[in-house]
Amino acid sequence: MEIGQVIKKIRTNKNITQQSLANAIGMTRPYIARIESGKNSISSDKLTEILDYCNVTYNEFFYMKNDYKKESKMNAYNDVIKLFYDKKIEEISKIKKEAEKKYKENGDIFLRHLYILCHCMENNLDVDKINKDYIQEMADYLLSIDDWCYHELVVLNNFLFIFPPATALLMSKNLLKYAEKYKELNSDTKVLSYLIFNLLELSIKNNDIESARMLLSATKAYTIKNTEFFELTLSLFYEGMLNIIDDLILEGIEKCNKSLDIFNTLGNEYFYTKLKEDLDNLLKKKLASNKKDNV
Repeated sequence: MEIGQVIKKIRTNKNITQQSLANAIGMTRPYIARIESGKNSISSDKLTEILDYCNVTYNEFFYMKNDYKKESKMNAYNDVIKLFYDKKIEEISKIKKEAEKKYKENGDIFLRHLYILCHCMENNLDVDKINKDYIQEMADYLLSIDDWCYHELVVLNNFLFIFPPATALLMSKNLLKYAEKYKELNSDTKVLSYLIFNLLELSIKNNDIESARMLLSATKAYTIKNTEFFELTLSLFYEGMLNIIDDLILEGIEKCNKSLDIFNTLGNEYFYTKLKEDLDNLLKKKLASNKKDNV
């Protein structure tokens, strides 16, 4: 739908007359009518005033504008990933060629990133086969932007596997800045939580305990605010892991086991198995370290 059509739909659904809306935002009724018919444009400030008066968020507005579907442009990433898991590499190659063509026409960086993602999928996500220049290009892009938006979250989410641990953890600073700045915006919670926990796991495995503490602190503050049960359970597990690293072994094991029990009860075999393996490996590592110190 066009912007004017969405405004009209919102207004009529809320039983607001054109005159009432015009009075509320300091415009004339004919001007509102011309906006709704597409004859006049509207400034972002006035659009904000209209949505505020109608008690509608920007997220809802653009969702309606896109015919009650998530933004199709960003969905292209998910389409490629789904094709990869369906082993439809030829279709991925077609998307790659089309993305390259359109990127040359309009220079949209989204299309460049889509092209590189297709290249990664064509090479079965094998870092040794992926063009090293592309890896550097993606890292340079993410590290060059101080204030991330949703696109940067999705890019890191899609390309995390290609970056060396040190590079990925360096990006966590921008990730946490985003989490703090947009903590009142709930639309990105899943991708944000996914990234934070992946980086938290990565930091522990690479013995970057300072980064792990920073990420856990941010995660706990973020998930408590959003009261996400899944995220709270994962936070408890990683809190236990850090307790073990700090030699609070019994306390840490208790927290980890409590978290594992929850995943087991919920029938989430993937996380139960994965996290139990991480816990067992840490305990073996800790035991070996303690034996070495006692020698």
